[in-house]
Parts: sequence; C-alpha cells; structure tokens
Amino acid sequence: MKLSRSSVVLAVVGVLLIVAAAVVRFVVVPSVTKLPTDLDVTLEFAGTYDGINPAVLSGGATEVLAEGVPIVATRNVSAESVDGDTEIVRRADERTVGDGEPALTEVFFAVDRETAEAGPAPDGAEDVTDAEGLVFTLPVDPSTEDGAYEYWDQNTLQSAPVTFEGEETFGGRDVYRYESVSEGDLANPAALNLPTSLPKATLAALAPGLDGLVSPELLAALPAVLPSLPAEIPIAWTSRTTTFVDADQELGATIAGGSKQEVTGSLDLGVTTVDVPFATIDIYSTDDSIDTRGDQVADDSRLLNLVGTVLPVVLLVLGVLLLVAALLLARRAAARASAPTESASQSSV
Repeated sequence: MKLSRSSVVLAVVGVLLIVAAAVVRFVVVPSVTKLPTDLDVTLEFAGTYDGINPAVLSGGATEVLAEGVPIVATRNVSAESVDGDTEIVRRADERTVGDGEPALTEVFFAVDRETAEAGPAPDGAEDVTDAEGLVFTLPVDPSTEDGAYEYWDQNTLQSAPVTFEGEETFGGRDVYRYESVSEGDLANPAALNLPTSLPKATLAALAPGLDGLVSPELLAALPAVLPSLPAEIPIAWTSRTTTFVDADQELGATIAGGSKQEVTGSLDLGVTTVDVPFATIDIYSTDDSIDTRGDQVADDSRLLNLVGTVLPVVLLVLGVLLLVAALLLARRAAARASAPTESASQSSV
C-alpha cells in the first residue's frame, strides 16, 4: 500500500499524540501527585486551656487554676528547599492562650515527596529534626489499614501508630479520620513556658490550690515534708498527646485536624514522687479554616483530574482518530493508483 504525504503526516502526529498521552499519564501525573515544591498551607485552630495557671509557677499570678481559657492557633507548612524527592519543610505553629503573648515554634523536617513521611536530616542540615512518620499530611490515595502509618509527635520526639477512625465530610470533601496517641517525657518544657524546678516557697503557696489534683493525704502531709526539701524542687514533665487528622480521601491532604495534649508534672519530694495533672490543651480546626482548606483541595483535585484523566484520554482519542484517518487516506490513495491500471488492462482487451 502506497502512503500519501498527508497520510504519513497524520500517522506521525497520531503516534506522537498517543505517546504524549502515555507520558502525561505515567510520567507527569506521578510527579504532580508528589508533595508540591511550592507548598504553602495554613490551618487555623481554636480551643481551650484547662489546668494550673502557668504564671503561678513564676509568681506572676495568684489564682492557681485556669479553666476554659480560650486558645487561638495557626499552623503554616511551607517548602524551604527541594533536592530530588526530598523536601525540606518548615512547620511553624503560633499559639495564643487567653490574653497572653503569641508563642511561635518552628520545626524543619526532611520529607519524602512521595510518601509524605519525614526521615533523617540530610548531611549539613543542622536545623532539620531527625524524625520519622507523617508530620502534617498523608500521601495521595491514603490507606485505611491500621499500622500503615505513624505520626510524629514533636512534644515527645517520637512517632506513634496511626489508627483509622472512620469517614466524614468536611469542607465539601470526603475525608478519612485518623488518630495517633503519643505518650512520653516532654522534650522541651520551655516551649510551653514550663520550669524544670519549683522553688519550695512557691510549692507551699500553691498547696491550697492543689486540692482535687493530688490526694488529700499528701496535702495534709506536705507542711511536714517541706522543711526537708531542697530550695528548688525538681519537676519532670510528661505529655500525652492525641493527634487528630481528617485527610482528603483522594489526595490525602489535611482538611481539618487538632490535638488534645495532657501535661503532667512529677515533683520529686524525696520520700515520694507526686504526679500533678498540670494542663489539658485541646484545639481543633475552625469552621472557616475547614471551608477554606476544602476549597483549596477541591481546586487541586480538579487540576489533578484534568491532568491525570481528561488530558491523557483526549490525547489518546485524538491520536487514534488521526491513525484511522491516515489509514483511510492511504487506502483511498491506493485505490486511485490502481484505477488507471485497471482501465488500461480493459482497453488492451
């Protein structure tokens, strides 16, 4: 079959379109589903602080207990740098308790752009935390199997298993609900303005306000114990944090979330150690934050659907149509070429 120039051009373009469809589907799409290099996400939270007033530990307040104190907080996660499939991510948390000054904490992680899990800090990256597990989001198409993930707890510098808790709809997006519970020594008490020791005089002043937090027998015995205690009484802090993550079922992106942190102080009184429930800090995403985040993820989903499904299908269909057109043109050209030969044969007969 002799091919005409137009049929060759159509065939070549058709093949190129089919190849382009394959490239988009199997090369471009996997890169798009990775952690974006221009990552910049902000979540807003609200909640309450219940427990001992931190100011009394430094003598800055007289009321021992603080109940239902409002908390507002934000978390911004942004890309600092990218090296192949590793992205250095900055996670900045700002929290304001009551009328206090905002407290800002910054942490840097080396995150795998495909799995969304943190790993060891790269060589020379002194400010990057050696971490493991998820730190702010789940990967695309997240699993609901127990044991599939662990979540990093910066309070205790350890990771803990993630459990699947069900499904819900937030911000117009279907989400999977996950929880992770981490318990251990508080790694950085200073981040919560907590001292590592308590003056003996301050403990004596606090004693009446501890009623209901420690046993009555201990409070009754405290005046007799105080004279034998050192001027500064050591405090060891522990933290139990339940982290909540509501992740988009398609993209794994966090739509909402929060945490409940329970802080306990252990006072070394020589003859015994007393555990004092110090505070419960409970926060969760605000409604406005959930709606905003839902809209952002919906936009990302539409873009991924366009690039990952619509565009490859359109390219593939156009490529096949052009190949069919090229074949039809080739057959028509062959038919025209054979027509004069048949006429000449009939004339000679």
